[in-house]
Amino acid sequence: MNNVMLALTVSLLFGIGTFLILRRDMMKVIIGFGIVSHAINLYIVASGVFSDGTLVPILEHHQAVHGLDQGLIVADNLATGVIGPITANPYTEFVDPLVQALVLTAIVIGLATTAFILTLAYRIYEEYGTTDVQELRRLWG
Repeated sequence: MNNVMLALTVSLLFGIGTFLILRRDMMKVIIGFGIVSHAINLYIVASGVFSDGTLVPILEHHQAVHGLDQGLIVADNLATGVIGPITANPYTEFVDPLVQALVLTAIVIGLATTAFILTLAYRIYEEYGTTDVQELRRLWG
């Protein structure tokens, strides 16, 4: 059920963003690009969740090296060199942190790009008095 809700949410966001991108108003186009960007980020974060019963890579390594029991919840133990997460059940579901780092970077870059594009749109509005793309195309000749 969660996968269906996620697919519907991403599809809805992507559809709304595409609808706004196809509008004539420049501000709606900018908002549409932001919504599509968020839909893509949501999809990427959701693809980083693993719940197929595989071991967390940290636990898999420590189990092979230190001979840890499958039922043990790993905690930091500096005497044996075992450093790992404390989770309720690390063997059923985990999230890849690399995906989260990449999406965080994408969010920051998207924010900066959106701020720059909004500044350009404001300057165009000050210069020509409109944000209608068709009208701007006519004014630019």
